[in-house]
Amino acid sequence: MKTILIVASREISRLVRNFRGGASPLAVILLLGVLTASVLALRQTAVLGYGLYRLGISSETRPVQDARFTVVTVDRSRGEQLLQQGAIDAYIDGPQVLARQDEKSQYALGVLKRYLAQQELERIGSTYQPEQAFPLRMGIHYLDASPSPIPSAAEEIVIPSLMKPTAPFARVIVAMFYILPVTFISIFFTSSFMDEKINRRLTVLMSTPISPFQIILGKMFPYIIIALLATAAIAALTHANVWLALAIFTPAIAFLFAIYLMVPLFYRTFKDITFISMLVSTLTTTYLVFPAMFTGLSDLAYMSPLTLAVKMYNGEPFGWREYLFPSLPMLAIFVLSMYAGTRLLNEEFVMGYRPILRKAAEAIYLLLEREHPYLSVGLLSLMVIPITFMLQLVVLVVASNLPLDLMLVGVLFAVVLVEETVKSMGIVVLFRNGVVRSARQVIALAFCSALGFLVGEKLLLFVSVSAATQGAMSGALFSTGFLVLVPLLAHFIFTTIVTLLSAKTRLRYPLALIIAAILHSLYNFMLTGALR
Repeated sequence: MKTILIVASREISRLVRNFRGGASPLAVILLLGVLTASVLALRQTAVLGYGLYRLGISSETRPVQDARFTVVTVDRSRGEQLLQQGAIDAYIDGPQVLARQDEKSQYALGVLKRYLAQQELERIGSTYQPEQAFPLRMGIHYLDASPSPIPSAAEEIVIPSLMKPTAPFARVIVAMFYILPVTFISIFFTSSFMDEKINRRLTVLMSTPISPFQIILGKMFPYIIIALLATAAIAALTHANVWLALAIFTPAIAFLFAIYLMVPLFYRTFKDITFISMLVSTLTTTYLVFPAMFTGLSDLAYMSPLTLAVKMYNGEPFGWREYLFPSLPMLAIFVLSMYAGTRLLNEEFVMGYRPILRKAAEAIYLLLEREHPYLSVGLLSLMVIPITFMLQLVVLVVASNLPLDLMLVGVLFAVVLVEETVKSMGIVVLFRNGVVRSARQVIALAFCSALGFLVGEKLLLFVSVSAATQGAMSGALFSTGFLVLVPLLAHFIFTTIVTLLSAKTRLRYPLALIIAAILHSLYNFMLTGALR
């Protein structure tokens, strides 16, 4: 631990030194100031129409708690006077609502109607116990917004069970403020790592008795602490539960740092790393933010921790399963990334300049224990399950907007293509590096890979996927039943097809993958009855 703290203190000194005497500190301070001001402005309810309408109420009227209204309490005569002068847009006196005929007043009246309808639904929801639920149909009568209200003959029918909640855009914007600082901090970490790599100071550091794990954790430690402090500060500024916010976003912080750790290990120039960092930032932000927009509409929204943050700001509870669904894969990816970093942090790999696919194959080769190939291949297939799981979830979310037939074909093919890639890549790399040579060894390795994949699949999906949607497609892909967690024999057969085609024929690896994926997809279609 002492060594890690020494490396961390050195990293802090470098960070402070890089921020001296230039415009960078001012830019960062201004950026943080803008973020803080935005968070403070949005801490109650982050909506574009905050305080847009002015509403007067009598002292006997129940308070209106909606950020779209600026509410003042005045008596009836004063309220009518302010309404006519345009100082307020509507006035409530008990059961009576007064409004003008101009557009703004009528818009305020429409917003007030929706607010009161929502309040009534919430009252009914809190009055009746869930176990006493029954089909509900409500008729809502609106009073004419005039000084002498007359009950309207029109009746609006509301069936709460058929009403879909609106997208929580406001809360998602607030939750996104947690991700933006962490993304910037992660980029600082990547840039620092890259700077030492290019200036060969990292080579000097690797020549010391310090282990690769101590180097990585020591350099990462200050940035993780800063990210956690930023998360706690945002939670405090937005009046959220600080400890709950830390619990929600710590896995996301670990996930982002895991991704940004891989970037400087694979790339050698700032030109490459700038493009890749921007691409990674866009993809990770999209992955974290987009699902949260469907909070309350689809259970697949739980694939992002921002969904939990939205529920936190809404005062809605969530359980351990909902928490583990996004958190477990992210923490597992962080652990895998740290392990990979310790294996890849050597001068030959870090300073090597090769095409990305070739370097990826070299990374897989370094991750494997050549003395124990069977155990190593099985463990590799097990360890990459979190990445496979997240990729499959992304595929499912993207495909959910396609027509049903196209969605079924596209999702099943994409899922099996990902599966066959992660199961076969280690075996193909070992064969091409001469560690294994015979078809018998390839078949034995295919069995180990299939076994490791199935075990990891069951462990992760059984724990976390029960919180996912109960829809037919997600049930077909992620349930623990016979249809999707393909039996060990099926995993073994299709992995054997890929590896033997690639190892013992002149067929290129991508083409072998496509052939196996097609056969695997046809097998899944037959299981689901799609070809009957």
